[in-house]
Amino acid sequence: MPYRLKHKDGSVTNALRRIADEQIGKALASIENAERAEAVHDVRKRCKKLRGLIRLVRPAFGDYADENAAFRETAHMISGARDAKVMQDTYDLLVAKYDGQVDRSALGPIRRRFTMDRKARVEDGGVDDRLDEARTRLVEARERARSWTLDADDWEAVSGGLAKTYGRAVKAATKARAHPDGEVLHELRKRVKYHWYHSRLLENLWPEMMSARQHAAKALSDILGDHHDLDVFAQTLADDPDAFGSSTDVEVAIGLARARQERLEQQAWPILDRMLAQEPKMLGRHMQALWTAWQRDR
Repeated sequence: MPYRLKHKDGSVTNALRRIADEQIGKALASIENAERAEAVHDVRKRCKKLRGLIRLVRPAFGDYADENAAFRETAHMISGARDAKVMQDTYDLLVAKYDGQVDRSALGPIRRRFTMDRKARVEDGGVDDRLDEARTRLVEARERARSWTLDADDWEAVSGGLAKTYGRAVKAATKARAHPDGEVLHELRKRVKYHWYHSRLLENLWPEMMSARQHAAKALSDILGDHHDLDVFAQTLADDPDAFGSSTDVEVAIGLARARQERLEQQAWPILDRMLAQEPKMLGRHMQALWTAWQRDR
């Protein structure tokens, strides 16, 4: 079933349990059936969606802190192999973006080093062990999720989490405007992504409007995600330049990454300004009115 609240859930608590069960089930299926790299990617994605889910009901969910930490740690535990592939992919995208403007052969040592790092992490035997541990943790989490309870229901169960997440996105955007460095924009990306999850969970309030919010948030998440990957890429090269080839070629690669980051920032601001145009209180009142109208459709 879709990642969203439905009338037939009967209550927000039932929706919470149902969606958690589905997401954990899909993560477990990936561990059992997918290639290791695909399984790592999918489990990390499911953990993020689960954290977005419980963040929506955060003020009404007494177990939020423990469950959020559990899903965060499960994702982090298997992130090593995924991080190595991201660096390789970031190099490929960067060189493709500047195709014809750079000497690929001169920058080749950079890719070869990232490829070696990726293979070493995948072949060290630890990936299977970490996926086995993730499976155990997810099975335990699935059992806990089947008895999750909330201190409120209906609009009161989701209003606080929605407002908190959106408000943090607004504050993060203001900070990023003043100081658009890598870490600040990465924090903004996390807030935007949580709002994307919430727009998906609440899609049935008004599908057409929520679809527009989802599209904007997804586009922003992708742009800011690429920005963060480029930041890590440039910093990795700067921290150990001798490992990636000549100093001149490493400086060229870092310069390309920084130039691409600036372009991505220019793409992000117009979308961000529209998506976060409403004050948090105004958004809350609007969503509450939509929730009331949706309940009348029951």
